[in-house]
Amino acid sequence: MKGDNMSKVDIKGKGTMELSGGVLHLTWKRGTYIGIDVANAALAAITTLAQGTRLPMLVEIQGVTHSAAARKVFPDQSSISRMALLGSSPVDRVIAMFRLPLAPAGFPIRYFTSRDKAMAWLLEDSEEAATELGNAE
Repeated sequence: MKGDNMSKVDIKGKGTMELSGGVLHLTWKRGTYIGIDVANAALAAITTLAQGTRLPMLVEIQGVTHSAAARKVFPDQSSISRMALLGSSPVDRVIAMFRLPLAPAGFPIRYFTSRDKAMAWLLEDSEEAATELGNAE
């Protein structure tokens, strides 16, 4: 299966994007401020690692803040099949809940506080999720 080899891309020293076991994993350094240039670098890393394949993605959002412009930068359904946002604090949850309705994703997105639960959700029925893309719910 494509994506079983580990690959890692640095995102302007603010975080890393890794492809392992068929899942993209974006890890931001705690306290990172993400501007438009960093957000665009993350999108470029998705393109580089996914190589035209739709993949599930885990995004660690603990202690991260975004500029208004960066909040509008979001991957599209051509590269992401589903996304799990992983946080650890009430602030992370509020940020995720604020962002989720604004995301014009075209794929399911959920917030988790457990890495194991997030990974289980990302990997469950991944083929089924890809066929449900047209649903608005």
